[in-house]
Amino acid sequence: MGGGILNILKDLNLGFAQFISIGNQADVNAETALEYWENEEDVEQILLYMESIANPANFRKLATRISKKKPILALKAGRSAAGASAASSHTGSLAGADKAANALLNQSGVIREYSLKNLFSTAKVFANCPIPKGDRVAIITNSGGPGIMATDAVCEYGMQMAKISDETKEKLRSFLPSAASVKNPIDMIASAPIEHYKQTLETVIADENVDMIMVIYLPFLGLKDIDVARAVMEIKKQYPHKPVIGVFMTKSEFFTALSDMDVNMPFFMYAEEAAEGFHRLNQQRLWINRPEGRIPSYNVDRARAEQIMKQSLSEGRAQLTTRESIDVLDAYGIRVCKSGFATNIDEVIAVGNRIGYPVVMKMTSKTTSHKTDVGGVRVNIQSEEQLVAEYNDLIAKLTEKGLIDGLEGVIIQEMVKGNREMVCGIATDPQYGPMMMFGLGGVFIEVMKDVTFRIAPLTDVDADEMIKSVKAYKLLEGARGTTPAQMNQIQETLLRLSQLVSDYPFIDELDINPLLISEKTGEGIAVDGRIKVRLEEAMEKLNVRAMAAV
Repeated sequence: MGGGILNILKDLNLGFAQFISIGNQADVNAETALEYWENEEDVEQILLYMESIANPANFRKLATRISKKKPILALKAGRSAAGASAASSHTGSLAGADKAANALLNQSGVIREYSLKNLFSTAKVFANCPIPKGDRVAIITNSGGPGIMATDAVCEYGMQMAKISDETKEKLRSFLPSAASVKNPIDMIASAPIEHYKQTLETVIADENVDMIMVIYLPFLGLKDIDVARAVMEIKKQYPHKPVIGVFMTKSEFFTALSDMDVNMPFFMYAEEAAEGFHRLNQQRLWINRPEGRIPSYNVDRARAEQIMKQSLSEGRAQLTTRESIDVLDAYGIRVCKSGFATNIDEVIAVGNRIGYPVVMKMTSKTTSHKTDVGGVRVNIQSEEQLVAEYNDLIAKLTEKGLIDGLEGVIIQEMVKGNREMVCGIATDPQYGPMMMFGLGGVFIEVMKDVTFRIAPLTDVDADEMIKSVKAYKLLEGARGTTPAQMNQIQETLLRLSQLVSDYPFIDELDINPLLISEKTGEGIAVDGRIKVRLEEAMEKLNVRAMAAV
């Protein structure tokens, strides 16, 4: 592997400072190498091939610091999600070993690549380009089609097409033919001589509205690709402060010739590769400018949460009931539905009348986990009479199915009106520890899979990024006239969950699904909750002994 990599680096005209093969990592591991290379002046970027991360917490600490100084690129192999299917919660089944690794690398500022080809393409970009000041890209081309494809690629990576200034356009018009387009992408047309490449690049690179430039060349009219490349590099040498990437759709001999030259900018065959290179540069820029974030500490009722968990443990139950789960969330200051617990018809009526209609009724059972499968959730109950009828029907159905013995009672909750259902939760990876999840919830969670993961503990910046990174974020902003969600309150919910799992690391899985966004207030309200612990570990930590069966 090492020998192959060194040969590839030579072909790509990439120099290397040091090469370490760490084998089975019995002594030296990736973290040791990172720390050693942090202050080595001749190491400008760090490339890692990893099959495992021995100490995720230490890796995160080191990589977060070092990646602010120099880019860290990682090819993390072993992406199978074996074991995820055995999880009982939504969060658990959507998680998996690779999602944990991905979350860790993301939070550490490490740029992850999925192939050696991409790893070295990105390395080539960082070796020859400064970090840009922004994400505004200008495209210079001698053919319209590739310019349009390049524009698509730039926009798909979430970057902006630079708005060329009027002054720059005027200067371009002074020497380009009338058929040329001076809007971005700048199309010099097929007849463009080498001089036009030089003048256009020199003019565009000086525009303050432009942060990065893609120069596209297709062979026309007897121009030699290597001569055009030399001319472009000549201008780049005079303006080293902005990234320039060449896209030369020409013969492979051109790239072979480049490997023996002293180049000062990367060249690719296709525009999509150049756009990805700009995306990586921009990713590093955003990471460098990203605030460090802080891990807040909230005042919570630990004694209450602990007492609830101890009760479950004393009965030998790893899975807390719905009521217990919601009460633990409430103890940690997470906004839950106003609710009450009832075990008979008189209590059902009293709780319903105290909360006020409309209400929702949910069964809570020590033996049945997914309530909707057995008709254990009744919504939009408008009156006392309807509540009585629904309760009697539930008891009849559970008796008929032989499930009545596990019934603990019912939870009567306020009916929160809202169509936006989110999910947040915790899943534990055996190696990486607790992972936080956030995304689109409801019954289609495992179909849509619009969720994101981060390793706990979360900083406020992590929580903010989680919320903004899912597609459903547009729903939270208030699409189609809906009440905008209280982003700060949702962020706080994630941070309080992070504190909960930090306080009780034996929590194995936790789901809040749905976290319903109130149409009235925009609050995220925990309508349902499920908590599962690792029984033996929890009993040891909380010093609980299971009750002996009599």
